[in-house]
Amino acid sequence: MVSLFFIVVLFSCGSNGKEWARVNDVSLTENDALILMEHLGYDSEAKEDRKKFTEEWIERQVFIQELEKENPGEAAIIRSKMNWYQGDLSRFYLEESHIQKELETEISDSLILDYYDHHKEDFALNDYIVRALYIKVPKEAPDQDKLKQYYLLKKDKDYSKVVSYAKLYADNFYYDDSTWVYFDELTKDAPTEKLNKDNLVLNRTKTYFSDGQYVYYLNIIDFKLKDATPPVDFLKPVIEQLLMSQKLNELKEKNSASFVQKIKQKHEITSKY
Repeated sequence: MVSLFFIVVLFSCGSNGKEWARVNDVSLTENDALILMEHLGYDSEAKEDRKKFTEEWIERQVFIQELEKENPGEAAIIRSKMNWYQGDLSRFYLEESHIQKELETEISDSLILDYYDHHKEDFALNDYIVRALYIKVPKEAPDQDKLKQYYLLKKDKDYSKVVSYAKLYADNFYYDDSTWVYFDELTKDAPTEKLNKDNLVLNRTKTYFSDGQYVYYLNIIDFKLKDATPPVDFLKPVIEQLLMSQKLNELKEKNSASFVQKIKQKHEITSKY
């Protein structure tokens, strides 16, 4: 829906400002260009993205203006269609804005827990989740004999020593003993394809391994099995989003007709029918 809105805008650029591009009498300002780039997914800081976007805008304008010359009747039909789409998109935007004001910004823990209890089968894991320490350091990093002791976390002070080491030398470091994370996500920059993932996780392995450039230290503190139901704290963000979407849809259904009528009453309307 949003992309259609900005296609509509592409047809109607020309507000005041520094000129970015022009096709005959139609000008694209820098301000409009940057807004469009943001909403169309371009990186406005990247030279290649600016060039590609500008070329596409020019190409669109060339076709729009050529159709106006070759077939004005068809061009008028297209403008009517765009106006129709703009009405749909305007309604979508206004409804979303109105509903967001009524929508509760927070979902209570009791609602999350209730949803979790009634939908556990929907959340079976497709990979291990773990609580773990992971650190990636260059092979030439100093004092790794000490790190090989610290990362085991056998002593209370070991964690602070790992953190201090990581700040100085690590390319990647993760440890949070209260948060679950997917094993594959945790080790996505490590060469684990030759390792037996099942053994690593199920045995709560403490190990290190290397490739040509880096040494990888891994300490599995705890895990949850594949196909098991993950704990509620791991699923909380997902369930919050699901419940928010449900509430949003309920408000849309409940308020749709009255919202349309309320908007109509603000305008002078005449109709043959």
